Amino acid sequence: MKNFNHYAGREEFSAFKDFFLTHGQCKDMKKKEYFTQQGALATHGAYIEEGLFRYICTDDRGCEHIVGYSFAGEYVGDYPACLKKEKAMVSIQAASDARIYYASAEDMRKFFSTNETTQNLERILAEELFVQTYMRLLDIYCKTPAELYLDLVRRYPDFLNYITLKEVASFLRVTPETISHIRKKYE
Repeated sequence: MKNFNHYAGREEFSAFKDFFLTHGQCKDMKKKEYFTQQGALATHGAYIEEGLFRYICTDDRGCEHIVGYSFAGEYVGDYPACLKKEKAMVSIQAASDARIYYASAEDMRKFFSTNETTQNLERILAEELFVQTYMRLLDIYCKTPAELYLDLVRRYPDFLNYITLKEVASFLRVTPETISHIRKKYE
């Protein structure tokens, strides 16, 4: 699912990808292995060469909510917590076997302070993450579950090859039964 997160495909981010491939460490991860755990210090970011990661937020009742995904060709990490040296707000788990190139938060900070171009890249990354979050918030408030599901199908027709219906339901904030009803009605 190329460019699930739209910003990852921007030309400017080729320098960020090159940073990870050149300065990062390669790691093969198994399905269900955690890259980051909610509540632990977020210390790394990574470029995903192969695989898929899910972002999970566990609420005060212990219920897990899928809040995002990162796919091959994209980046993974709790960016705000990592760069601010804070505890992760989400757990990030490999949803398939994966290969990543990861670097420490300190190395990323050094990269972003290299020159005006990399400082601009950091600003663009922050802006893109803000826009992505803002659009998701508006979608949750303004669209019906059926509209959200159909948007997902239009944008990423092959998403069910990677994500279970139960996860789709969690991501769209509905029950699995609701997703089944929507699928029967529109497919």
